[in-house]
Amino acid sequence: MEQKLIIILVTGESCAGKDYCADVWVSVFIRCHIHRSLTARAVSISDAIKREYAAATGADLSRLLWDRAYKEQHRPALTTFFQGEVRQRPRLLEEHFQNVVYGAVDVDVLLITGMRDEAPVATLSHLVPDSRLLEVHVQASEQTRRIRRGCHGDGDDNRDSNNNGSNLTALDYRPSLIFDNDTTGNEAAKRFAEYHLLPFVHEDLQRLANMVRQVPDFPRPGIEFRHVLGISQQPGGLALCTSLLQTHFTGDWAKVDAVACCEVGGFVYASALASRVDVPLVLIREAGKLPPPTVSVIKPTSHITSLASNNSKEKRIEMERDVVPKCASVVVVDDVLSTGETLCAVLQLLNEAGIGAEDVSIMVVAEFPVHRGRELLRQRGFGRINIQSLLVFGGA
Repeated sequence: MEQKLIIILVTGESCAGKDYCADVWVSVFIRCHIHRSLTARAVSISDAIKREYAAATGADLSRLLWDRAYKEQHRPALTTFFQGEVRQRPRLLEEHFQNVVYGAVDVDVLLITGMRDEAPVATLSHLVPDSRLLEVHVQASEQTRRIRRGCHGDGDDNRDSNNNGSNLTALDYRPSLIFDNDTTGNEAAKRFAEYHLLPFVHEDLQRLANMVRQVPDFPRPGIEFRHVLGISQQPGGLALCTSLLQTHFTGDWAKVDAVACCEVGGFVYASALASRVDVPLVLIREAGKLPPPTVSVIKPTSHITSLASNNSKEKRIEMERDVVPKCASVVVVDDVLSTGETLCAVLQLLNEAGIGAEDVSIMVVAEFPVHRGRELLRQRGFGRINIQSLLVFGGA
């Protein structure tokens, strides 16, 4: 089962160095011959709106695309033009995104700059459900960015950032990765790609994907089921999956106080991972199966359960009240992220136990973007939680 295109959205403030970093990262992917030859390309999604702006205003398109000083001179008018187009064509961003992706079917890794979407992974991943979508937010200090745009004084050219150069605190979501681009040269960007980006094209992820059996017409006709739990039933599957969960975690396991999981799929992978990283396991079960005192919340039926039985009844899930200290750092592990309802219930339960969203990370074995689970989590106030998935599949 071949894992398809990897799409990396390179975001950040003006003059943080997004295009430069994207070009460096393309070169790293192309030079990566450890396992197989890769093709990679960087494109700017904003080129489409620049073409439309040039056609409407008579601006020099070539200079808009390649002359930074000329582009900065036109930035206020270009921004106003873009906002006006979005008001008239609400799906403009989605259209531009899909056009860029469709134009890159011949590459393994596509890096896209010029993104203006809020929470782009949550809002766009359902459009490319067979591809892995990541966001790398490039940030730099205001002083560095001022120098890059050719301003060396104390003028008021500060229109699109606060003083730290990256308004991350104002975001209601968390980017997949963050790169600090304050140093000169390309060594830091190359190291970042080697450490954080190349793991997404490692052959072990493809080995893991090959262990996920496709089952047609289950749990009912027309559904193409992926048996993610079946990984654990194959020789070496559980060990491989657990190893990848450990190494792909972008946080620091030494600072994690507990691994939490909800029955039944989460139990399999979370227990193995908790043992591997040597942290306690927090069990979340149906109400009545854990000894008191407990805290509980209502949880809708899982996506697959509802498909199988046409039953949308809710149930209560619970955890022991004092199993982890308040404000502990917790990693929630589950087998899949589809609609996001189960993870929302788990996060609400942890909150009832005194563990806030700022102290939680999520890791899942497989994600099904077509069900827009990340978007649901964001809508319910959990957009700033770090969500990672090893595999991405279309369908159920």
